[in-house]
Amino acid sequence: MDRKPGHLPKSPKDVLDALIWVKVVGLGNAGVGKTSLIKHFCESQFSPVYQPTIGVDYGFKIEKILGEDLRIHLWDLSGNSDYLEVRNELYGNTQACFLVYDISSQSSFDTLDTWLRELGKYGGLNSEVVVVANKTDLKTKRVISMADGRKWASAHKLKYYETSAVTGEGVQQMFQDLLMSVREREAQKDKRPKSRPSGADRQAPVKS
Repeated sequence: MDRKPGHLPKSPKDVLDALIWVKVVGLGNAGVGKTSLIKHFCESQFSPVYQPTIGVDYGFKIEKILGEDLRIHLWDLSGNSDYLEVRNELYGNTQACFLVYDISSQSSFDTLDTWLRELGKYGGLNSEVVVVANKTDLKTKRVISMADGRKWASAHKLKYYETSAVTGEGVQQMFQDLLMSVREREAQKDKRPKSRPSGADRQAPVKS
C-alpha cells in the first residue's frame, strides 16, 4: 500500500457520522414477552425461564435494511409501575416502538391505551409504532381474538402483527417492517425542500 502512515482515507469522525443508529423501545405490561422478542430478534434464541426486567434491559443488532447496515439499540422498558421514572428518562429520541400485549391476558390488552399515552407524554409521539399480539403459540389460552387486536390497531392507525417468541413466528418480519418504516420516514425527510427564509430574514438588496 502506498498510503502514508497516519493518513486514513476517512477521518474517524466521518466514519462515525456515516453510521446509521436506530433507537427502538419495547412497551407493554410485565410478562407480555418484550424481552423474549428482543432476544429472539438479536440471537434467534428463546429462554423458557421468565425473569422480569428490572428497570430496563438492552439489546443490540446490526440489521441490513434497504441495503444499509442499521445499528439498532433495542430498549426493553420494564412494564412494572415502580419503574415509571426510569422509563420516562429513556423515551427521548425514540425512533420506533413495538407495543406488546399477551393474547392470553385481557389486562395486557386493556392497558394498551395507557402505554400509548405514556409514550406520547414523554417524547415518543413521533416515533413509528406497531402493535404486537404476542404468544400466539398459546392457542388454547387465547382470550384476545385477532379481530379485536386488529380493530384496536386500526382505531389508532397502527400496524398490527402477531408473534411468538417461542416459535419465532412473525418476529423477524415485525422488526424488519418497523425498521423499514423508520428508514422510509427518514428518506422522506431528506427529500423535503428546505424552507425559504421569510421576508424578515431575507437580506435586503444593496443599492449601488
